[in-house]
Amino acid sequence: MNTSNSTSKPVIVGYDGSDGSQRAVRWAARHASAIGVPLLVVHCSAWPLFTHNLGPVEGIKDSGLQHEAEKTLAEGVELAAQTAPDLEVTQRLLTGIPSEALTKLSAEASLLVTGTRGLGGFAGLLVGSVSLHLAASASCPIVVVREDQPAQDSVLVAVDGSPESDRAVLQAAALAKTLNQSLHLLHVLPYRRHVADVAADAERDPIIQQSLNLLSADTKLTIAEEATTATSTPGAIIERARTASCVVLGAKGRNTLGARLGSTVHAVLHHTKGNVIVVR
Repeated sequence: MNTSNSTSKPVIVGYDGSDGSQRAVRWAARHASAIGVPLLVVHCSAWPLFTHNLGPVEGIKDSGLQHEAEKTLAEGVELAAQTAPDLEVTQRLLTGIPSEALTKLSAEASLLVTGTRGLGGFAGLLVGSVSLHLAASASCPIVVVREDQPAQDSVLVAVDGSPESDRAVLQAAALAKTLNQSLHLLHVLPYRRHVADVAADAERDPIIQQSLNLLSADTKLTIAEEATTATSTPGAIIERARTASCVVLGAKGRNTLGARLGSTVHAVLHHTKGNVIVVR
């Protein structure tokens, strides 16, 4: 039986054969199956960019970069099918620079899923250049997967009252319901301001209250709320993320002008050990 809703935008996941992309495919397949949408597995090959013929070598069966790209893509599709047998899985072979090709494709996705680093990444980096580019440029939410089956049982969302923060709250709430997990709202204030000063005339921190108002009609969520002060906003988020299956945040904060990706998101992507969802 196929449970996917083919009229909905698919979850799209990039695959290049690396361990990170394997985890991304497994996470994406489970998530797409859980929310009832198709999964599109894509692989991006640079072989058409070369001026020389890189097709099969005469006399050598199944040689050539094009064949290798097709083989890699087929492996990703098979992995998705093994992970979620009832899921509708399709495939697409892209050509060109991976970050640019996936950014363009993101317009067709409900969610774009990627691993932390591909085969070309440096071992010391927690997140690669493609993932960073997509976080800054994709037109849909992007998931950077480090663990395909996290052991934690809550979804953390960092809030600051910006429009992107509000969208992150809704994305995090949907994920928490899909995973049957609790939702943790976190507002980190600069250390120079005390929570009591901000909330002196209210029972709650106003940014937390704004987020709760977005979820007021949802009675199925278990919600924890926290307003805290810290010398480092990214540091506080990264610390709380240790006990969460995923951290969700807007691509830019309230005070980020001009930049496509805020410094907080940049730091969280580089240093959080778990999964991260960036919402624009």
